[in-house]
Amino acid sequence: MAEIAEKSLLIIEIFSPKQLSGIIFLYTVCEKAGQKTLYRGKTLVNLDKTGLRKLCICFSKNAIAFQVLTLSDVKDNIYSTILEELCKKIEELKERLRQSISYDIKAKCSNGDYSNKEGRMTFKELGEMCENGHYLCPEHNEMHSKDDVEKTWLQHADIVIAKLNKEQAENNPRNIVENETSKEETFIHDQASVKNNLPVSVTLRKQLNIKQSTNEDLFITTCIKTGNTLVFTDCHNNRLIICNSDGTDIHHIPLSCKPRFITEIDSNTVAVTCRYDNTILIINISTRSITSTIKTSGSCFGISYNDNNLYVVINMDIIHVMDLTGEVIRTIPLPTDYILDITVDRDRLVCINITSIYCCSLDGKLMWEFKNDKFKTLNCVTTDNEGNVYVTDRETHTVLVVSDDGKHHRELLTESDGLDRPCGIYYDKKENILLVCNNFSGNAFPFDVKYQHK
Repeated sequence: MAEIAEKSLLIIEIFSPKQLSGIIFLYTVCEKAGQKTLYRGKTLVNLDKTGLRKLCICFSKNAIAFQVLTLSDVKDNIYSTILEELCKKIEELKERLRQSISYDIKAKCSNGDYSNKEGRMTFKELGEMCENGHYLCPEHNEMHSKDDVEKTWLQHADIVIAKLNKEQAENNPRNIVENETSKEETFIHDQASVKNNLPVSVTLRKQLNIKQSTNEDLFITTCIKTGNTLVFTDCHNNRLIICNSDGTDIHHIPLSCKPRFITEIDSNTVAVTCRYDNTILIINISTRSITSTIKTSGSCFGISYNDNNLYVVINMDIIHVMDLTGEVIRTIPLPTDYILDITVDRDRLVCINITSIYCCSLDGKLMWEFKNDKFKTLNCVTTDNEGNVYVTDRETHTVLVVSDDGKHHRELLTESDGLDRPCGIYYDKKENILLVCNNFSGNAFPFDVKYQHK
């Protein structure tokens, strides 16, 4: 039998972890010699029906540990799903028990002892400890590749926590009451009563696939179209994927860090954020070389180039406006926390967190906000020549378009159009082409966009 590969340990440091034993029964417990693999402080469960992918759950003092054991590669959404289920379980317990339960999400190398505190790291600590893609493991006192822990659990931690914090804030009774009493003053429009009458239609040019082999494990986060060239950020493999607009001539630009968001500077140059490394890379896609590196003061997320400046989301709570050397010219306050992506156009900036779209002036003043309870996993944002706003929503497999005043919306693309956890989205204003890409499948979709002007 093939040897089982062990993926990195996820450690949840928490008060009284035994209360979380219910997480075991979200999955099917494995059997050995006809007996359930339930042991003191440890169990093994199946992640799916194949029997090839298992999850080891261990309890120790004030900690619960998860380790994926696999005979076959696990898609990244497995890790985010497990992490989100666990964090939700903790929040449910806090509500039910009326106790203050605090916890940290950490990981350690695959050969680590889950009960040993040495070597446990948050995603922020991992970034601080890394140099040239490696870190000194405190438990083993030797250099390990950061991919061992980063590519599995930690790359999802901040997004999962942001999502839960957002949901908690929305469900807070105090916030609900305040919302009701200030309904006439709020910027949020009642979308339920609005007809989806946006004057826009789309036609698929050709479905593309940017995988060079079926065995490739991709994690595409964003995309752009510049002229006849398409560029995709492959976070899982630390690279850019580049191809012609018809999907031919696929090649890669290897990077030293994980690319998350991307913006076009000119037809040959892009800027990419690497949030774990607090780094922006300026990349010439023609020569396939990194021309400069900008270090930021915090984790960098969404990025947009406008009027010779870069607009960068730092730590999900503020925008730094900087020149191409990295000198910060000014900052712009954001309308809320946990902002992921932005785009700047027409003397305004549009930004999103996982549940809402915000349109602001370039000094940060909120102009309008859009929210619909159906869409809770927004990922990326772009705008067209009419000022319409397009966003991807992963869990509903949808592209949503919102009018330039935030008052009208419609589901433009759905799962029936081939979308499967769509993530990246980009509008080519010169050719009126909307480019959308899926997170894992490698499929990308360029659509011709047409308007029915009055």
